[in-house]
This record gives sequence, structure tokens and C-alpha cells, in this order.
Amino acid sequence: MKKLLKELYLKKKRDFDVWNYLWVFSDDSNIIVFNPSELCGRFNIPPSSLHRILNKYPEDWNGDKTFVEYERLKRKEFKVIFHPKGKKLKKTSTQPVIYDELFNWLKQHYKNIAFDYQDLNQHKHRVKTICDKVTKAMKDKNTEITDESVKDTFKYIFLNMPQWWVDNGNITLPLVSKHFTKILNQVKNQTNGKKRDSYSKAAETADGIDFEKVANA
Repeated sequence: MKKLLKELYLKKKRDFDVWNYLWVFSDDSNIIVFNPSELCGRFNIPPSSLHRILNKYPEDWNGDKTFVEYERLKRKEFKVIFHPKGKKLKKTSTQPVIYDELFNWLKQHYKNIAFDYQDLNQHKHRVKTICDKVTKAMKDKNTEITDESVKDTFKYIFLNMPQWWVDNGNITLPLVSKHFTKILNQVKNQTNGKKRDSYSKAAETADGIDFEKVANA
């Protein structure tokens, strides 16, 4: 990190000030959780400039190793994890097509509901996490599992997201994954007794899932 920060200091002093602050005030595990509005006030910069600074450098710095991980925890809380010596990337297999299809569907879905999801690309891997939770629940109930049934159930969950989660901006992929059991129980309860649409099979699948068993998935 020292080398990267030196290079940044020579290029853009304001950007250096932000990242140097985050690095210096990270804890013993090299992690810092912060409110972006506090940084805007501290360094007298607009939110748009701060967003660029926070998103640009993990991408610029990370190559075959990860030096910085940056993640939104909730609307006004972000986390940065530093890896001073660089963390080697794990070799992973190519993601099945289903995850790419659902990710593209999500991009349009968030656009349709006018949800400003600036970190969506960074959270793409969470699509698999949520699919895994749905799949585990379906296995527990001996439900037939196909790409289509998983995709339909995934979409059904997001299309029937309880309004409280939407209104409070708690529909990012990390939060949906974290509160999966609670959200799915609410989806199940609020759709009981309602007329079913083209997602009737997905609705029936949701009705049959024992969501308590996927809390730790």
C-alpha cells in the first residue's frame, strides 16, 4: 500500500488525502467502516467526486492481486479492506450462464423501480450466493431444481419484495443475501391468498420452502 499511495500522491493529491486517511485510520485488521458524508465534509468534496475516488482506485490498483476491497454495507455505511501485500486471487470456474442472465435481469429491474444502485457491478458475485440459498431451500423440500425454476424463483423474490425494504433502500444484493430468510418469509406471507400470475410455479415453490433451514446457507 505504501508504494501505491506514494504513486497516488504524485498524481492526485486530493485522491491521496482520502485514501491515505482510510489507510491510516483502518483497524488492526486493515479494515475501516465509514460514512461517506463525513469524508465529504472532512475533505470538502462533493459526493460525486468522492464516489469516483472510492470506485476508481480499487479497480486501478487491483490486478492479478487484490490490494483493496470496497463494499457498501447499507445506504450510509461503507467498508474498505486493505491487503498491504496483495491478496492472490482464487482461481474460479466460469460462472454458469444463469448468473449472467439474472444479473442482466437485475440491472433492468433496478432501473424499472428507479433504484440508484451505483455498486451493482461490484456485487455481481452475490447473485450466485442468493441462487445457492434458493437452491438449498428447494433441495430441502425435494422440489425439482432446474435453471428455469431457480431463475423464476429468484425473479419472483425481487418482484415481490416487501415495500419496506424498497422504501428504505435495503434491496442491494449484500443486504438481500444477509436478510434472505426474513425477506423470503415476508414474500411468502404477503403473497398467500393472492391471485397468481405467470410466476405461479415460482410462487408455489416459495410457498413450500422452509426458510428457517437456509438461514445459515
